[in-house]
Amino acid sequence: MDAKFRITEADYVNAGKLFSRTTTKVKLILLLGVVLLVLGEVFGPRSLSGALIGGLLGGTLVAVLIKYIISPYMLKRHYRKYKAMHEEFTIQQQDNGVFIGSSSGEGIVKWDNILKWRQNDDYILLYPMPRLYHIVPKSIAKHGFDIDGLVESLNKHVGCET
Repeated sequence: MDAKFRITEADYVNAGKLFSRTTTKVKLILLLGVVLLVLGEVFGPRSLSGALIGGLLGGTLVAVLIKYIISPYMLKRHYRKYKAMHEEFTIQQQDNGVFIGSSSGEGIVKWDNILKWRQNDDYILLYPMPRLYHIVPKSIAKHGFDIDGLVESLNKHVGCET
């Protein structure tokens, strides 16, 4: 069954947050960096103490600014300029992939061409490229679209979510 939907500015921003969700691998690397800075502070020379604390605090401040201020601002700005994103989309799961269409164009994202996917309670993101994704709002289930079937097909054809 096909469904029609629109991506709002809030959808675009929230999908962007899902896109930038920190993976376990990145979390481990960041944790290692913090541990090294703390170990340097505890066991390192006192002459580096200020630099190490400054690095830890500065890195934390930059991460918070990017996640909560800069990224949402930029996503809102991109959405306003991305006129094709304002259109109504149609989606339909098919045997060979997912059909996605709008008045600007249409096509099938074949299972073999989906590099990875991820989801949260509100969205599924389909990645045909590492930094390019299609947003599928889970709210389309109320229009009859089989979200559970899509997730099952993604697990079968693409693999586990990232």
